[in-house]
Amino acid sequence: MFKHHKILIFASGSGTNAEQIIRHFSPNTSVEVLGVYSNNSCAFVLERAKQLGVSTHVFSREQFNNPADLLKGLRAQSPDLIVLAGFLWKVPPHIIDAFPNKIINIHPALLPKYGGKGMYGYHVHQAVIDAKETESGITIHYVNNQYDKGAIIFQAKTLIDPDETPDSLAQKIHKLEHRHFSEEIEKLLIPPSKKVNLYTDGAASGNPGPGGYGLILEWEGTHYQKTHSQGFIHTTNNRMELRAVIKGLQMLKKSPLDIVVYTDSKYVSEAVDKKWLFGWEKNGFKNKKNADLWIEFLEVFRKHNVRIKWIKGHNQHPQNEHCDRMAVKASKQLESHIEDTGYQNKE
Repeated sequence: MFKHHKILIFASGSGTNAEQIIRHFSPNTSVEVLGVYSNNSCAFVLERAKQLGVSTHVFSREQFNNPADLLKGLRAQSPDLIVLAGFLWKVPPHIIDAFPNKIINIHPALLPKYGGKGMYGYHVHQAVIDAKETESGITIHYVNNQYDKGAIIFQAKTLIDPDETPDSLAQKIHKLEHRHFSEEIEKLLIPPSKKVNLYTDGAASGNPGPGGYGLILEWEGTHYQKTHSQGFIHTTNNRMELRAVIKGLQMLKKSPLDIVVYTDSKYVSEAVDKKWLFGWEKNGFKNKKNADLWIEFLEVFRKHNVRIKWIKGHNQHPQNEHCDRMAVKASKQLESHIEDTGYQNKE
């Protein structure tokens, strides 16, 4: 499947941020991590990338600094974004000039403080603690010709405890990095005006039994919202979860759109995220339940750039709770029930 947005990652060490980014975008039908580049042949980030099916490249300082060498390969891939995720070398001007406003970095402090040459990892955390700061955080910024001086894109903060150590502060910073870096990358690649959030939930009494679903569509950057629900005479919970997603995608008149589907159904989310669905399709859905709905799902799924995000049910998520109430209500409104056409396991 063609992917519209392409990322290259540069890293020098373990690569936990790189792994988070790869995993975040793996189920996304519009974004692809093309490769991981490292200046360190022993960096564990290379093993992480290989395990996740992403190509790896190791380069020397000479190749990095030679405009006729590494740059040629980078240009050939036409990345929309080059992401520095724990990369320790200063990017040479010829690469910055070749990709204006397309190279970003994450720094483990609140710039403009504690940036510059040699300020990475443990050195940053120790400096922050020595200065008796009360807070630290992360800064995502564009890369220019000066260390950590590019325009700031995003910052997040964490408090520093009186007994904080560089190791304990590093753990807090890693949590912020993993929570925010991938999401901010996605915002840069996919303008909010093109992005739609679809929240869904399904319910069935007796499972199988009377059932229903509810859904909410929200367009990011606007106050526009659509809701829909429907009840069925005889169905299952899995079918209602899946029907809710299908209906929500069908309600979108323009395509392709960048859509995040929020569901508390692991049946739906894991089938896509773990790519089981595409294996079922290759085998003609042999011996698979709900084949009729999965076929219908794939047809509308491929019209858009869709990412499925699992959320925990009954966990005070406002849209999920609203969808749940709509689904339960629809399942009980017998006068408006319809047949769940295609469901063959009635008892």
